[in-house]
Amino acid sequence: MGALSGCLAPGGTGSGDGGTETRTHPSPGTDPDIETNDGETETATDDKTPTDTPGGLPDDLERVDSPPYEIEDIECNIDDSGEGDRDPLYLCANMSAEPSLSFEQVSTRGTLADEGLEFAPDNNDDQLYAALLTSADDIERFEDSGDAYRLAADTDFGSHAVLVVQTGWGSGSVLPHLKRIEETAAGVHAFGCYTQPCVYTDDFTARSTVARFERPDTLESGVVSLTVDPETRYNVATGEGVVTLDRSD
Repeated sequence: MGALSGCLAPGGTGSGDGGTETRTHPSPGTDPDIETNDGETETATDDKTPTDTPGGLPDDLERVDSPPYEIEDIECNIDDSGEGDRDPLYLCANMSAEPSLSFEQVSTRGTLADEGLEFAPDNNDDQLYAALLTSADDIERFEDSGDAYRLAADTDFGSHAVLVVQTGWGSGSVLPHLKRIEETAAGVHAFGCYTQPCVYTDDFTARSTVARFERPDTLESGVVSLTVDPETRYNVATGEGVVTLDRSD
């Protein structure tokens, strides 16, 4: 895994360590009030945040559904330097950023030592995994000491908690990015998207985002919804293990 790390192919940007750090929130291009074709305005309530998540996805949320907001499918225009002009976060641009608990996030490869995605040769399916870290003892679950580890290790678990979102498999440039983390009756629901750069690293890896967020009064479980293309959103709950999806369906 990662034998071709650092090579660039048309489709996304790479970094020297295969990861991207982002601590800005909301994302560039945020417009919490989006005008639809009929002139009406969509707000954060259109995402229909579930209020009951223990044991997996709530009954009213499908594993795969459509993003509940308008997305303009933007093509890449590669210039002479080999760079593209498309915002890598264009899938998140019209996603509501509020209401949200305050949070910071770091995206990287790997992250958790003995859980989450496991490398499988010739695996062309998409996989998702989400976990909540709610105490200092959970830091032992990390496998490295990079920026993601430091963000989690510096957490005051009396006032904050950590959400780990892991996706795979494919280019290390296609990272999960969170736009907001909303409080629910049972915990949190995080909304985000895959980065879609115009030039991407030609490798095959799992990717993770680690988010430290303001702890709500109740934190029993969580849900993560990631927009992966203009027509598709994936949903996964913390505690349900690795979810495998066949994108050919």
